[in-house]
Amino acid sequence: MVKIATIKGSTKAVSIGGFNGVTVNDVDELLRNLKDAIGPAGFQVFNAARIAGWRHLYMAAVNAVGAIEAGSAISRGLSIEVLLYVSCQDQISKALDLVGIGPDTKQLALIVVGDSLSEAAFRKAFDILGKADDSVLALDEKKFREITQVFGVLENELKAVGGERYSALTSLLVEKGALLPLRR
Repeated sequence: MVKIATIKGSTKAVSIGGFNGVTVNDVDELLRNLKDAIGPAGFQVFNAARIAGWRHLYMAAVNAVGAIEAGSAISRGLSIEVLLYVSCQDQISKALDLVGIGPDTKQLALIVVGDSLSEAAFRKAFDILGKADDSVLALDEKKFREITQVFGVLENELKAVGGERYSALTSLLVEKGALLPLRR
């Protein structure tokens, strides 16, 4: 089920959801089809195996919208800016390698950022992506290990954040993303 939230201090709203059993034969074609279906709203897709929950995506969108609106964005477009904040990277190629999709992607996360709370744009993606399944966004032990490895998260960093391990990982990725502008 799609989750929708507004971004405080902005006219933008964010829709986030997961999909399971996705077939990605051609990434470029999939992106074109999504762009046609979603319309003028900004969107980005991610390998759900590299996403540490709904909050990871939402806070990346908040930071990306804030950067665009403040004129301090790393990229020229909202969709790419969201990608950079989710991946905690300042280079598009590294971001795509880290959280992007490919032909082997079966679980996908979709984020749509638009000017209203309408679910319509997000719902159009169902026809293209298939079965909505937000459980692919949740952390489990296998996903936790993969994310800590690919993002280079150390055990002492998780301990410094404190709290439950899965929550600490999400918080750490949100923080690393928020600090992205300082790396430039």
